[in-house]
Amino acid sequence: MDAITTFAQEFYYVTLLVGIALLIFGGHLLVESSVAIATRLGISKLVIGLTIVAFSTSSPELALNVIASANDHGDLCLGNIFGSNIANLGLVLGIGALICKLPVTGRIIKVEFPCLVAATGLVGLVALFGSFNTFWAIGFLFLFCVLMWTWFSIGKTSTSQIATQSKDAIPQVQCSAIGAWAMLIAGIALLGIGGKATEIGAVTFALSLGMSEIVVGGTIVAIATSLPEVVTTVIAAKKGHPDLAVGNVVGSNIFNILFVLPITMLVNPIEVPSGAWVYVVVMFSITMLAWFLTTDKRIKPKEGSVLVGVYILFLAWVSFF
Repeated sequence: MDAITTFAQEFYYVTLLVGIALLIFGGHLLVESSVAIATRLGISKLVIGLTIVAFSTSSPELALNVIASANDHGDLCLGNIFGSNIANLGLVLGIGALICKLPVTGRIIKVEFPCLVAATGLVGLVALFGSFNTFWAIGFLFLFCVLMWTWFSIGKTSTSQIATQSKDAIPQVQCSAIGAWAMLIAGIALLGIGGKATEIGAVTFALSLGMSEIVVGGTIVAIATSLPEVVTTVIAAKKGHPDLAVGNVVGSNIFNILFVLPITMLVNPIEVPSGAWVYVVVMFSITMLAWFLTTDKRIKPKEGSVLVGVYILFLAWVSFF
C-alpha cells in the first residue's frame, strides 16, 4: 500500500486526472442506477429529480470530502464545497443559459432559491465567525431532513403538469434489478477510489506549486467535481428540459451545503482557514445574483454570460492574489 501511495504522489498529475475520471464515471453510474432502482420501487419522478439526481451529481464532492476529511485535509474539503457551489452557479448555470433561455418555475424562485440563499448565508456566517464542528453538523443535517420531507410531500401532491415535466426530464433507464444494483455498487466503489486518488493528486499538486489546499480545492478540484452538473445541465438544455437544468444546479448546491458539508464535519471537524472569507463572499454574492436573474422566470443568454464572467473573475482573483 505504501508503494502505491508513493507512486501516486510521484506521478500526482496522472493520479489527479485518473481520480477525476473515476469520480465522473462513478457519479454517472450512481445516477443511472439510482434512477433505475427508484423507478422500480415506484418513487415519484418529481422526487427522483429533486433528490436522487441532485444527490448523485453531488456524489463526487461527497466521496472526495469524506476521504480528504479523514486524512485531515479540511482546507481542501471547504475549498471543494465552496468552489463547487460557485462553479455550479457561475459556470454550469451560465453555460446552460448560453445554450438556450432557461425558463424557471415559480416554485424554484419562491422556495428552492430562498432556501439556498438562507443556507448559504448561514454557512457563511459560521465560516466567518466560528468553526465547523459536530454541533453545526447536526443542525445542518436537521435542516436537510426538513427540506427532504418537504420535497417528498411535494411528490405526493404535485400537479399533473409538474409531474409530466419531471417524467419527461428524467432519463428512463432500461436494465434489470440485478444490473441496477450492480451499477450502484460499482459506482460507489469507483467514487471511493476516485476520491482517494483525487485527494492525493490535489494535495501533492498544491504542495509542488506552493499553493494552499483551499485554492486547489476551490478551483481545480471544484471544477472537476462539478463536471457531472455540467453534463446534466447541458444535456437537459439541449433536449428542451431547462427546468431540470436549473433544478439540478439549485438542488446540488443545497445538497453540498446541508448534506456533504455536515457529513464531512462529522468525519473530522474543520477549522476555517483565514482565506476562506473570499470564497464565502463570492459564494453568497453569486447565489444572490443567480436568484435575482431568475425573477423574470427565465435566465437569458446575456445573463448567462454575466454568470460565466463573474466566475472567470473569481478564478483570476484566487489564482493570482
